[in-house]
Amino acid sequence: MDFQTVEQARIAYRQKYQKFFFITSGVTIAIAIIASFALKIFTATLQDIIFAVFFVIFSLVIALIVATIATKNQAKAYQKAYKAYFVEQNLQKTFTDLQYDHEKGLAKDYLKSTGMINTGDRYSSNDLTVAKYKNVKFTQADAHIQTQHTDSDGNTYYITIFRGRFMIFEFPKKFDFKLELIGKRFSAARIPGKDKEIHRKMTKKSTESTEFNKAFRIFGQDDYESFYILDPALMVKIMTISEHYKNNLLFGFYDNQLLIALNDGKDSFEPPRFTKPIDEKAELKKIHTDIKVITDFVDQLSLDKKLFK
Repeated sequence: MDFQTVEQARIAYRQKYQKFFFITSGVTIAIAIIASFALKIFTATLQDIIFAVFFVIFSLVIALIVATIATKNQAKAYQKAYKAYFVEQNLQKTFTDLQYDHEKGLAKDYLKSTGMINTGDRYSSNDLTVAKYKNVKFTQADAHIQTQHTDSDGNTYYITIFRGRFMIFEFPKKFDFKLELIGKRFSAARIPGKDKEIHRKMTKKSTESTEFNKAFRIFGQDDYESFYILDPALMVKIMTISEHYKNNLLFGFYDNQLLIALNDGKDSFEPPRFTKPIDEKAELKKIHTDIKVITDFVDQLSLDKKLFK
């Protein structure tokens, strides 16, 4: 896969999209004008002008829908080419033992089994990445979680509670307990004690650091093990990286894994709009930034060090 192939896929997508958009909107508006003259109701009154503007907007919306449906295959081809060139090739340069699938995601059942995350009523996930960095095996995927709500009039709507990425780092050491650190702005967590569905025998903890206690809600099963992990050096590192992401993080030690949920409102590894030529340098920079999120957690938290072995 090369850059020219990605551009060709983008151009093919744009050309077909524009074709269907202009044909659909043109035909719809033309029919309306002809019908107006035929029925002799096309006058220059304010009401007619308002109706005409509304119908033009309606026609454009219909055209957008038709064009989107008609170019579904071209959209997939563009996304596949982009991710093969920009994403997968750069993942291979950074990580070892790479397995990457842009269409697959992290299983909802896994997240539900941890009892840490509210998996909501609508769940989607993609860009599943399994690899090693500094010999630390990890799994990562983007996810979008929404919950259903009904207002007083009976209208149903959905609210996004999580849009970001999940990272799962694996260690040779198995933890015989659970420990959760819920960032003060992280709203998608299932709170122990308040959650009647899953009984985890976890209680709220506090450390000697007032600042750390303010930044996180801490829940654990065992005081000794919890504070063995949360030594002063690691707490400083966790605080530093959490502040960088505006305290919108969840850390969960579970079996032999560290689950990190980053609710930053972003969808990583995604291609730009197809309407204009791709800036190759800008896209490479963006992908490197997305990849660096993974490596930063390993580097800054020293996940390859003795503590986790």
